Amino acid sequence: MFEAVHAKRYAERMTAYLGLGMKSHVIEVASHDGHLLQHFSQLGIPVIGIEPDHSSAVRAMKARGIPTLTGSFGRDMARRLADDGIDADLMVANNALFRVPDTDDFLAGFALLLNPEGVATFEIAPTCCLSPRMTEALFAANGLRIFDVEPLSGHGSVQLFACRHDSAWQRGPWVGRFVH
Repeated sequence: MFEAVHAKRYAERMTAYLGLGMKSHVIEVASHDGHLLQHFSQLGIPVIGIEPDHSSAVRAMKARGIPTLTGSFGRDMARRLADDGIDADLMVANNALFRVPDTDDFLAGFALLLNPEGVATFEIAPTCCLSPRMTEALFAANGLRIFDVEPLSGHGSVQLFACRHDSAWQRGPWVGRFVH
């Protein structure tokens, strides 16, 4: 039940926070069966799921009507989407960042696909293998900047808010606490 409530609240909060609408694009990497994206779609916001597991991608498309690409996300997929006129207002990667084979390729894809003021959120588990300083350096090396951090109650996880390095998003107060 927590997941359903959390996903709906996240969609509502991010829609208001970013002013998302019918001309926006929300992309979730490792979108599984489209559970999170369905909440954005119900608000009339165009969505795209990216899921490496073919059967999960098919479930997302059939059961929830979520357009879902099958494959690994990185620079190549980001370039193909950008060539198709897609730029993301919001990109989401929950518990996916440190499970990918090439973290640099993965993060660089976000930097390529986010629009100039787009936001990417990454849910990071407390068992993450990198220190906060190393995480910030990894993002910076791939054209992204962490501008806010939000502790997620009940999990011990945090949600990182990132943007392109040249974005106008201002650094929030939790970043200093996260990167100590």
